[in-house]
Amino acid sequence: MARATALYEGEASVSGFEKELFDDISETEPWALVERFADLERVSGTEDEREAAAYLEERLEAHDIAYTTYEPELWLSTPHSAELSATAPVEESFDSAKTVSFAGAGTVEAEVEFLEGPSINTMEEMLSASIETIDRDVEGKVVLLETMSLGIETIQTVQEAGAAALLGIHPHENEPHEGIATPVWGGIPDESERERLPEIPIVNVSRTDGDRLLELAAAEQPLEVELTADVTRDWAACPLVLAQISGEADPDNDDFVLAHGHYDSWYVGITDNATGDAALLELARVFNDHREQLERDLWVAWWPGHSTGRYAGSTWFADEFAQALLERCVAQVNIDSPGAADAAEFADMTMWMPEADPLCRAAIDDVAGKDTSENRPPRAGDYSFNNLGLSGLFMLSSNIPADVREERGYHPVGGSGGNSNAWHLSTDTIDKADPEVLVRDTRVHAVAIARLLTDDVLPLDHRRTVARHQDIVAGYDETAGEHFDLSPVRTELETLANGVDALYAAIDDGTIESEAANEAIKSLSRALVHVNYASEGRFEQDPAIDRPPYPALEPVTALSDLEGDAYRFRQTHLKRAMNAVVADLRAARDAVPVNP
Repeated sequence: MARATALYEGEASVSGFEKELFDDISETEPWALVERFADLERVSGTEDEREAAAYLEERLEAHDIAYTTYEPELWLSTPHSAELSATAPVEESFDSAKTVSFAGAGTVEAEVEFLEGPSINTMEEMLSASIETIDRDVEGKVVLLETMSLGIETIQTVQEAGAAALLGIHPHENEPHEGIATPVWGGIPDESERERLPEIPIVNVSRTDGDRLLELAAAEQPLEVELTADVTRDWAACPLVLAQISGEADPDNDDFVLAHGHYDSWYVGITDNATGDAALLELARVFNDHREQLERDLWVAWWPGHSTGRYAGSTWFADEFAQALLERCVAQVNIDSPGAADAAEFADMTMWMPEADPLCRAAIDDVAGKDTSENRPPRAGDYSFNNLGLSGLFMLSSNIPADVREERGYHPVGGSGGNSNAWHLSTDTIDKADPEVLVRDTRVHAVAIARLLTDDVLPLDHRRTVARHQDIVAGYDETAGEHFDLSPVRTELETLANGVDALYAAIDDGTIESEAANEAIKSLSRALVHVNYASEGRFEQDPAIDRPPYPALEPVTALSDLEGDAYRFRQTHLKRAMNAVVADLRAARDAVPVNP
């Protein structure tokens, strides 16, 4: 079948070392991994996952790439099966029923109460949409919700309203997408988070079964159902493979780039994320072959526990290697869902932080000749390093053009190039990927990583980041009005902007040594990423729910809606949050070695 549009627009604009990488990236090694993984249902904690890790080890050894396999104990929740049947006014079973990770286990028989779900038209809305209040009595009932995403906050709202179970209707005709219900990033809750774990059974059905349920729910006689969710929560040792390639051009420089992606999957998970695993293996191969040209090191990691542990593998790594990441990691590059068939564009699934925009945009243009757009990384994927303050490049990759998706009737999803007939489904099979698209996407990642590994001064532009922060805080300050004064933050950002401008001017005219410039850029990342993406501490993890820009300060936007004690309580907490933000910004300012 002909592709939707061309994969490249003209000749690649790369030369020298980058052209060598471009030419060396082949179809053979990565596609062999895709074919091997097509036979493995890599659910974490299973033998198939271990076979996949063994394959990675075998190929790394074949290419003489140094690696270590760790065995972290991860807390996982595996959905096994679900059953659903109507018991009144008719008796009827629904075969598409599935449960989700971290749902409550058990059987419920109760009357159904239908609620309107949030409107979802984009991937961003899918990740953030939720029901915040319920205006009717659902105590002891099964809440029926029509939505493509049972958001974590929706689950919590339904549970707190006293519902006995939650029944979701997904838009896919034949089967619902697999999913996860916990808000705890990394799976393992602390004492304050345990009460947020779902206790009620959660079952999803397909669009076809959902339409029948809606028909029954609209009848005069109440609809009653019996549903069962068989789901477990347990510890499992899971292989985590880490390849480490030492740059030989500057042996004294032990800074590194972390390239990573998850190798566990739902079913065989070809586009989510066997193709990403293949790209990582190919990147490890070509950079190892050219290690004598690398100024910095490259770490390549394959995570377990992404799907049934809420990014448990990368979270364990963030904990275990916190100091090395904090001191030496110049950026993290998440590789998820490259190489999807017909993914001709880089439009609405490319995500990175503001300082990385020129780097990512140039890599896409230089390799593929394609325009792109900058999208804010959501609190999702394996971005387990925001609290540490690591600049993040990519999250997803190329996408099927929007008009093609619309023509095919796809609905928004969080991966697989936008193919909703693949993402988190048993149908994410090898026909959903394209080896030539995978080669192109791997080349894009290779060029971006090469610039991080070889440029004398790191190609991260924090002038863009500070400007973005100024816009965010100015908007919050305007919304808060007389209710709260954010001028201390705005003053710090203005002072920081002057210092950052002076830093990059010194870089451009060569009046600052590259080593000092790079230390300043890393320090800026540590502070600016943290305040823009996290509200918890440096060595904590924010919850796996939508995080607005400057999440510690965002509650100021609703301050005017409060009164009495609630109003004054929030003012106090905002004052503390602002103090923490100002301290982060001053630390960033103090790290800039150039006075404006």
